[in-house]
Amino acid sequence: MGYQWIEKCRIRKPEVREFLSEFFGTLILILYGDLAFAGTILEGKGVPDVFGVTWAWGVGVILGITASGNISGGHINPAVTVAFAAVGKMPWSKVPWYLAGQHLAGFVASVAVFITYYDAFNAFDPERTVVGDTHTAWVFATYPRDTISIWNCFIAEVIAGILVMFTVMAIVDKRNLNIPKFLYPIFIGVMIQVTAQTFGLNCMAPINPARDFPTRIFTAIAGWGKETFSIRGYGYWWIGILGPHIGCILGGWLYYIGIEIHWPPEDKQEDQELALRTKA
Repeated sequence: MGYQWIEKCRIRKPEVREFLSEFFGTLILILYGDLAFAGTILEGKGVPDVFGVTWAWGVGVILGITASGNISGGHINPAVTVAFAAVGKMPWSKVPWYLAGQHLAGFVASVAVFITYYDAFNAFDPERTVVGDTHTAWVFATYPRDTISIWNCFIAEVIAGILVMFTVMAIVDKRNLNIPKFLYPIFIGVMIQVTAQTFGLNCMAPINPARDFPTRIFTAIAGWGKETFSIRGYGYWWIGILGPHIGCILGGWLYYIGIEIHWPPEDKQEDQELALRTKA
């Protein structure tokens, strides 16, 4: 009797469950990733251990997908969601609440990171700097290296997005290696860790719009000011949104056109496999 209220509170609308799934999965990802940045930047070390930080992002992906994979698919990345819709893997009607959950999670994660290390932020960088020796804004969002052009950042993000989505499509394609579903988080998490580490030189490898746009909004509100958007004359902030979206859409279509549509019909494939076993 005491637990009847739980049954009454149970959410049955799939769109709400998917929204919450993407929210919590993305929240886990960004919390681990940004806390890793905070732990090294607030010690005054810059980011000396790139592997350590990117490994935290990879583990965040593993845990985020594990938490949300069986409900919403565990996209935890707006660019991946839009790309899946673009290649017909999910209806466009679901995209708005997937993106809402992901971007809201990015903002809430930023609040949580700021609260977690509030005293450390005040002690290390009371002026809230975006660039310079402290650059604590790097904890929350990405920024370009001084010697790298905006267009080079954009091209790199498109290429990174292509690799991310092409690889995701390969991992979840049952006609390919038929990887067990429970291993998806590990494969995708390792792929994201490697992508973040290898594409981080130009502009810290945004890869995921939910870890770069709502987090940037938070920093603008929380004391870092308009410079979080005005860096390079307002020329950079859009890179982490548009680059991954374009790249992931291209990567999804490249996999679909280059590999997926060329699988033989399943009945013919079974006949071919049976013929091979008979010959053996």
